[in-house]
Amino acid sequence: MTATVSMNSNLKCLAKATAIALLWTVTATSADEGMWMPGQTAEVGAAMRADGLQIDPAHLGRLDADPLNAIVSLGGCSASFVSPQGLVATNHHCVFESIQYHSKEGQDYLTDGFLAKSPG
Repeated sequence: MTATVSMNSNLKCLAKATAIALLWTVTATSADEGMWMPGQTAEVGAAMRADGLQIDPAHLGRLDADPLNAIVSLGGCSASFVSPQGLVATNHHCVFESIQYHSKEGQDYLTDGFLAKSPG
């Protein structure tokens, strides 16, 4: 009898885990936000246009054209050059620790930001 109760309990746990995994999969595949791979621009092009994209979505998937020909690595994160002078755009969490490290007492770059006096 104990083996039957344990088996029923295991089956219930397995059924719950399967339902959660299935629900997560359905939710993940229906999301139209987040990070997309360059090859997926055809799939999400209409949604990007509806959200206000004004250029051809196919351009975003070209590895030999901007912005993808100017991808840089920031220690686990990616960034993209956005100017000929070397300005890069990335996510806040990618540079948070570096900005915090370079801040000093009286120079809180996380709170106050930073404006360079010259490009060099």
